[in-house]
Amino acid sequence: MLKFLPSLRASAPLARPFRRPASLRLLAPYRRCSDHRSHEMAAVSSLELNPPPEFFQSRIDLFDKYKAEYDEMVKAKPRQEITITLKDGKQKSGTSWETTPMQVALEISKSLAERLVIAKVDGVLWDLNRPLEMSVNLELLDFEHPEGKQVFWHSSAHVLGEAAEKHYGCHLCFGPPTEDGFFYDMATYDKKVLPTDYSNLETLSKAVIKEKQKFVRLELPKEVLLEMFK
Repeated sequence: MLKFLPSLRASAPLARPFRRPASLRLLAPYRRCSDHRSHEMAAVSSLELNPPPEFFQSRIDLFDKYKAEYDEMVKAKPRQEITITLKDGKQKSGTSWETTPMQVALEISKSLAERLVIAKVDGVLWDLNRPLEMSVNLELLDFEHPEGKQVFWHSSAHVLGEAAEKHYGCHLCFGPPTEDGFFYDMATYDKKVLPTDYSNLETLSKAVIKEKQKFVRLELPKEVLLEMFK
């Protein structure tokens, strides 16, 4: 078990929650940007397995396939005017399958939007950039809210998970939030996680954060997920 406490809090990306067993949340996945040619990125790359594990690319290919299908499904949904009721009773107008909680927050104030971690729609945790599907009651949560903090730590665990996969080529098992941070269990097989690895994992995690990778929610059947993470 590898455990990191709140050292990543200040710069970890906004969170996106797991909510169903047959759903997938990924940092949209491990692609390189042109600025990785810099000396700093070369140093980061030296901490990653080269070549990377084959499952990286096969996972990306499957993700892209099903994400494209999902996007087409959303595009085909009928658009209707909806009413969004905020916690204080105020109401906003929106469009089903287009308006997102983040757009609503930006209408209220930019500073509010910048503080947000997650939303709740009719009492259910909801991604900030996930379109609303009908008229709803909307609550906007920041890091100071207990559920916002849990979602933030959960997403931070996924940042750590990506760093661990790149460094060890491991298979991830369980990465929940805790009261004061997060951890990830992983299968490393013939490799051991040593205290001397921690700084390398932190360097890789910070590089992931700097890339501003997006968390992308995608619901998939169990058999597809088993194939993706075999």
